[in-house]
Amino acid sequence: SLRTRLKCEVWQAGRLRTVRRVLNECLIDRGASPFLSRLGVSVDGHQVTKVQADGLIIATPSGSTAYNTAAGGAMVVPSVNCTLLTPIAPHSLSFRPIIVPDTASIDIAVPIDARASARASFDGRHQVDLVCGSHVRIQTSRRPLPLLNMNRHETDWYNSITSKLNWNVRVEQGDA
Repeated sequence: SLRTRLKCEVWQAGRLRTVRRVLNECLIDRGASPFLSRLGVSVDGHQVTKVQADGLIIATPSGSTAYNTAAGGAMVVPSVNCTLLTPIAPHSLSFRPIIVPDTASIDIAVPIDARASARASFDGRHQVDLVCGSHVRIQTSRRPLPLLNMNRHETDWYNSITSKLNWNVRVEQGDA
């Protein structure tokens, strides 16, 4: 099976600073700042929202069962072609996770007038400070990761979330 990866470009002062490819997620958070992150989110060139939160997770279906799930995002079967955007402790109760097509180009910008800078990390590594005015462009990579599975990959995925996360496992109630 092929696993989706994300290509993440960090832009500062109109110049490409770095490119990272991730299997799980790109995290944009407040870093060491005591202030909420203020981020602009655009999808395919259309401004979608302004974020005030501890951060934002942009995840692949493979990364959906990691930090994304812990932050309240959906778990997505890896064969689904999509990208997940999940806020971390948003300041607004109405800001919920969303799922966009894997063909979407996502821009996360730190406004020039933001109170503080932000930080990007890629699969939990390679941290980059995002100064005011910088942005991260995230697109599905043209280079997916090939994996070998002993069983159908959906079967492995369901078995894995059940055994490792105890997904929907509960103790049956006895007679009263």
